[in-house]
Amino acid sequence: MAVIALPAYADDAGPTNPNANQTTAYQLLQQEANQTGVSKSTLAPLAIATDLPAYNQGDTIIMAGHVRDPENATAVTIKVISPIKNLVFIGQLTPSADGSFTKTFAATGPYWKDAGNYTITAQYGLYTNATVQFHYNGGDGSSTITKAINATYALQSGNQIYNIPYIIKGGTVSSMSILSQQYTLEISLNTNADGSITVTLPRNMIDAKVPPPPNPDANLTGATVNTAGLEDSSFIVTVNGKQVTQFSETKNQNVRILSIPFHNGDSKVDIVGTIVVPEFGPIAALVLAIAIVSIIAVSAKTGLRFMPKYY
Repeated sequence: MAVIALPAYADDAGPTNPNANQTTAYQLLQQEANQTGVSKSTLAPLAIATDLPAYNQGDTIIMAGHVRDPENATAVTIKVISPIKNLVFIGQLTPSADGSFTKTFAATGPYWKDAGNYTITAQYGLYTNATVQFHYNGGDGSSTITKAINATYALQSGNQIYNIPYIIKGGTVSSMSILSQQYTLEISLNTNADGSITVTLPRNMIDAKVPPPPNPDANLTGATVNTAGLEDSSFIVTVNGKQVTQFSETKNQNVRILSIPFHNGDSKVDIVGTIVVPEFGPIAALVLAIAIVSIIAVSAKTGLRFMPKYY
C-alpha cells in the first residue's frame, strides 16, 4: 500500500505566502490616492490644453499640461502643425518636479497665414504623446505680438504663504485673496482688452471634490469625512459675477491649472471649490485660544470687569 506524506501546517494556517509581506502596485496606488486624493491610475500619461479655443494674428497662445511620471532631464517637445500640414512652431520645455508645465508662443510671423484648425502635439520620451486643436483666424504674415505676463503672486492666508504662478494677457492682476467661508479664490484684474488668465492652483490651498454620500449617523458618532479620498469635481468659475463654462483645465496630484477667458472691462474672477484653506491657520488659532484663556485668568485674579458697574 502506497503512503502519501502530506506536509503538516501549524494550527491549520495553510501554506505560507512568500509574497505576504510585499506591497503590490495596486496597494501603492491606493495609498497614493488616500494621501493626495488623486490616483496616478486616473491621470493621463500626458495631457495638454490651450487657454482659448481660437486666436487672431499676434495673439499669445498659452498651453498648460502635465506629465504623469516625470523623469529627470527629460523635456517635453512641442510642435504646432497648420491646416496644410506645415510646421509653424517647435520648442521644448522642462516640466516642474510634480510634472506640471505651461508654455507660451505667439501666433505671428510668415508661417501664420492660413486660417483653420491648428494642432499642437506634445511628446514626452519615445512613446508618450498628446494633442489638442485650436482655431486660427488667419493673418498676413506680419510680426505683431500681444504680450502675456508670466508672474507669481504671493498669496497669504492666515500664517501660510502660497506662491501662485499665473499667465495673463489683456490685463494685469491687482490682487488675489482667499474667501474661506465661500470656498473661493478671488482674483482682481485690471483689463485693457479681451484676454485670459491661466492660474496654477495648489490642491492644498483650494480644491473641488464630489460630495460624499449622506451619512445619517455622522452627527451621532462624530464621524468626519476624509476629503483626500473623494473624487475630483469641477470648479465653479465666475467672471464679474457671471458663471463661465468655457474654461480649460489640466491637473495632476498636486495642482490644478485653469485657463479662464475674460472680456475688456472685466475686473473680477472667482474660482469656487469645495475645500479651501482656513482664513486662520492652526498657529493663529492656538494664539487666539491662549489669549482668551489669559484674559480670563487675569480677570479672575484682578477683578477686571468688561462691563461698567452701576450702583
